[in-house]
Amino acid sequence: MEAASEKNELTAERSLEIISRTLEESRRTITRGSWKSMMLWGISVMVIALVVGHFWAHSSMGPGANGLWGALGLVSLGERWANRNKPKLSETFVSKTLGYVWGSMGVMAGTLGFVLGMIAFFQIHVPVLVPDAASQVHTYYVPITAIIILLMGIAGMTSGKILDSKIITYCGFIAGMVGCMLALVMPGPTEMLVLAGVSAVGLILPAWIIKQKEV
Repeated sequence: MEAASEKNELTAERSLEIISRTLEESRRTITRGSWKSMMLWGISVMVIALVVGHFWAHSSMGPGANGLWGALGLVSLGERWANRNKPKLSETFVSKTLGYVWGSMGVMAGTLGFVLGMIAFFQIHVPVLVPDAASQVHTYYVPITAIIILLMGIAGMTSGKILDSKIITYCGFIAGMVGCMLALVMPGPTEMLVLAGVSAVGLILPAWIIKQKEV
């Protein structure tokens, strides 16, 4: 009986060891190649944010310049086309979890943008009031950029913890927290400068650091 009990304990320990090793190898594999996608999306978001901010402030497009964000769809298609001949990695628990994290963030941000876009298009008043101290007029304003930046920060921190990467975790925290606060106090076209900075800190910087570690 004792021998059987010891054998079961060893088997359980061995199973846990194999699971831990598999998860660690999965983390390393995903982290090793993650910098390319992070760099691509970081640069894309930063460039589009600067372009949107410029046209928002210096053209008749105004806030309508945000429609240029549709270019991110072209970036996604381009990335898929570029990777079409590359062998696909087998899906693991870690890769699935990361997909769920960023997929959820994308759904939340996309839905929020669509709903608020429809509200603005149909000029529907919503009970979100921001007082203007200078004119004593209450204006309707929803800080969508700040909310999206916060979602990006949370997704970045969660990804960093899943991958056991302090770099990604810290960059996600700094980008989300600081970027959210700046976007709240700098509304309008200036929000796009904040979003560009968030992309640099939350995506481009950790991608560059991960790349340097691979060299």
